[in-house]
Amino acid sequence: MLLGSLLLLVGTMTAAQRMGQPANGRKLQLQFKHNECSYTFFLPEPQPCGPESSIAGPQPSMMHTRLLFHYQMAKLENALRNSTQRLQKLEKNIQTLFGSGLQQAQENIVQSHTTPVLELDTSLLNQTTNETVKLTDMESQVLSQMSHMERQMLETSLTTDKLEKQLQKQRGTLDLLHGQSSNLETWLHTLEDDQTVQLEALHSEKKNLRQQLDQHSSRLARIQQGLEALRSNSSLLQQQQHQLLQSLQILKRMVEQNPGTAVQVFQDCEDIRKFGLNKDGVYIILVPSLNQTKRVFCVMDPEGGAWTVIQRREDGSVDFQRNWEEYKQGFGNPAGEHWLGNELVHQLTSRAKYSLRVEMEDWDGHTFYASFEHFQLGSEKQSYRIFLDKENGMSSPRGHLIIGNNTFSTQDADHDNCACNCAAIMSGGWWFDACGTSNLNGIYHPAGQHKFKINGIRWDRSSPHSAFSLRTSRMMMRPLQS
Repeated sequence: MLLGSLLLLVGTMTAAQRMGQPANGRKLQLQFKHNECSYTFFLPEPQPCGPESSIAGPQPSMMHTRLLFHYQMAKLENALRNSTQRLQKLEKNIQTLFGSGLQQAQENIVQSHTTPVLELDTSLLNQTTNETVKLTDMESQVLSQMSHMERQMLETSLTTDKLEKQLQKQRGTLDLLHGQSSNLETWLHTLEDDQTVQLEALHSEKKNLRQQLDQHSSRLARIQQGLEALRSNSSLLQQQQHQLLQSLQILKRMVEQNPGTAVQVFQDCEDIRKFGLNKDGVYIILVPSLNQTKRVFCVMDPEGGAWTVIQRREDGSVDFQRNWEEYKQGFGNPAGEHWLGNELVHQLTSRAKYSLRVEMEDWDGHTFYASFEHFQLGSEKQSYRIFLDKENGMSSPRGHLIIGNNTFSTQDADHDNCACNCAAIMSGGWWFDACGTSNLNGIYHPAGQHKFKINGIRWDRSSPHSAFSLRTSRMMMRPLQS
C-alpha cells in the first residue's frame, strides 16, 4: 500500500519551478506542488569567481543556476528510484509475513457482516411477502370493482340504447307536434284576426253605449232637476196655500166682525197680534212705502207685544256669505234661518219707534240675551247705519262695545272703520267697527269645531268662551208701548 502511494505520488506530482527573489542576495528558492501540498527548497547561490563575473553581468549566473537545478533534479530522481525499490522490497516482505493473517482477518470480517446481512435479507423478504399479499388482495378488489363497473357499463349501455330509442320516438313525436303547431299557429292567427275584428266592433259598441249612457245621464240629471224644482215649487205652493188659508181666515174674521168695511193691512207682527192672532209662526205683512208683501216670522210674547224676527241662526242650513244687494232685500226662509232685509227694517223703524232684543245660546246650553230700548236703522244712503241707545246692552263689563252705531258692511261694500275689509276677515255682513267683538252673521261652525273661531257667530260676553262660535241667535224688534 505504501509503495502504491509513493508511486502515485511520483506519477502525479507536478514540479513547479519558480525563480525566487534572492534572500539577502545569497539563496535560491525552489517550490514543488502536489495536490494541496507544496514543497519549498532553498539552495545557496554560487559565489562569483573574480571580477570578471561582475563585469560579465547576469548571464553566467543564470546559466550556473540552470545547471545546478538540473543536477539537483537528477539527484532527486535517483533518490526516488532507490526509495521506490526499497519500498517494493518492503511490501513483498510484508505480504510474505502477514499474507495469511490478512486473509483470515478478511474472512472473519466477511463472516461477522454476513449474519446481519442475512437477517436484513430475511426481513426484506418478509416485508416483500406481506406487500405481495396486500397487492394480491388489492388486485382482487380492483378486479371485483372492475367487473362491477363492467356490469354497470353494460347496464348503462342498455339504458342508453333505450333512451336513444325513446329519443328517436320523441323526435318523431316532436316532428308531428311541430307540424301540428304550425297548423295551430295558423289557426291562432286566424282567431287573433277574428278577435281583433270583434274587439273593434265591441269598442265601437261600447262607445255607442257610453254616448247613450251619457245622454241618459244628462236626461236623468234634467229629470232630477225637474223633480227638485217640482219639490221646491210644491213646498212653495204649500207655504202659499198655508198663507192663503191664514189670509182667508183673517178676512173671514174681519168680514164677520165688520161687515161692509175695507180689508185691514198688517204692517208688522204687533198689528197681527192686535187683530187677535196669538200663535208664533209665519205671517204676511204689507209695508205701504215698499208697496209689497213680505213673509215674516212672528213671536207672540205672553206678557204682551209681538216680535218681528229680522235674523235667525239655528243649524247652518243657509249661507250668510252674501253681497250687499242680498242683505238689502233679505234671504232665507222665515220659518228657519233667514235675514229679513235691511231695507224693510229701515222702512219699519222709520215710521215708528222700535226696541231690539237679541237672544243667543252657546254649545254648552247656556242662553243669554241683550235688549236695546231704542232701535233704528238708517237708509241705504247712510249705509244702513244702526242706532241704539247707550244705556242697555251697549257694552260688556270690560267696557268694550259689543255693537255700536256703525254702518253696515259686506265683502263687496266695505264701510267699516278698519283699513282692512272686516267682512272678508270676519265673514258675512254686519255693523263692523274696527272689526269689533260681535258678528251674528258669521260662519256656522258645528259642535267640536266652534272653538276659537274669529269668523264664527260671535257676541262678546266677557267670558272664557267669548271667542267660541255660538249655536243659535235670534234678532227681533217690536214697537215701543205708548
